[in-house]
Amino acid sequence: MPEHDGLLSLHELVGEDVLPSGAFEGLHDDPPDDPFLPFERGPELPRIRPILVVLAARASGQDSDADLQRAAELLHKALAVHDVALGREGGRRRRVARRVLKRGVTWLGGNHLTLRAIELAQAARPDVLGDLLSTVREFADGHELMAELQEGRPPTREDWMEHADRHTGALFAFCCKVGAKTSANPRISEDLARYGRHLGRLWHIAEDVAVLQQVELQQALVARALAGRPMLPVACAIERTPSVGRLWTQLVSHPSDGAASWLAGLVAESGGLTAARERMLQESWNARQALHSVPESHYRTALERLVGSVAVASIRTR
Repeated sequence: MPEHDGLLSLHELVGEDVLPSGAFEGLHDDPPDDPFLPFERGPELPRIRPILVVLAARASGQDSDADLQRAAELLHKALAVHDVALGREGGRRRRVARRVLKRGVTWLGGNHLTLRAIELAQAARPDVLGDLLSTVREFADGHELMAELQEGRPPTREDWMEHADRHTGALFAFCCKVGAKTSANPRISEDLARYGRHLGRLWHIAEDVAVLQQVELQQALVARALAGRPMLPVACAIERTPSVGRLWTQLVSHPSDGAASWLAGLVAESGGLTAARERMLQESWNARQALHSVPESHYRTALERLVGSVAVASIRTR
C-alpha cells in the first residue's frame, strides 16, 4: 500500500536483515486473480510483512530471525487464500458453480500454509508459537464474520472494526510483536504489537478507499461484497444515506459492474470516503502514540513514516 519508493526506502534501511524475494519462492504460490491484493504485485516490490518483523526487531535492539519473516509471509498468504476461497464460496451460491478452484485456492490450501507457518515458528522460536496461534484464531473469527455478511446484511462500523482487527490488524500486530519478542523490556513488544494493530486498521481503510477511487473498481468492489468483507467507507455512507445499504444488499444478491459503479458513486456522494479518511487520521495518530516506549532511532522513525506513507498512498486517485 505505501508508495513504491517508500517501501524501497524502508527496505534499504533494513536491507541487510530482510530476506530477498527469492527466499520466499517455493513456500507458496500467489492466489490467482486475487482481488484482495491489488497493491502488492511485481517481484521488484518489497514485502511489508518481513520488513515489519525486522523493523520491530531493530527498533527494540534485537536481531531479526529469518524464519519469523518466512512465517509472517506464510500467514499473510494463508489469510489471502482463505479470503479468496470464502469469496468464491459466497459467489457460488449466486452464480454458476466453479467445480475446481485453480492452484489449490481452497480452505485446505490455506490450512496447509498455516501449518507451514506454525512449523517454521516452532522450529525457530518456540516462544512465539502462542502468539502465532492467537493470530490464527483471530483470522478464523474474522472469517466467521465475513461468512455472516455474505448473506447481504449491510456492514456497520462495528463490523469493520471487528474485521480489521481480526484481519490485517492481527497480522501486523503479530509481525511487530514477534520481531521484538526477546526485548529486555516486555512493554516494548506489547507497544509494537499495538502499533501493528493500528497500522493494520489504517492499511485496511486505505485499501478500501483506494479501491473506491480506482477507475476500474467494479471487480474489486464486487469481490469484497461477495466475500462479506466490510468496507468502512460503505458503512459510513450507510449511516448517512440508508439507501446505500440497500444497494450493498443488491450487489451481494445480484453482482454486476453497473451496480458496483452506482454504489461507489453514492458512497462518495454520501460522504463515506471523507468519513473514512477522518478515521485514517485517527488511526495514524494512534499508531504513532503506540511507539512512545520504543527508544528513539532510525528504525522508530521509519515506523512512524510508514504510517504516513500508507495514508498518502490511498488518497491519490488511481
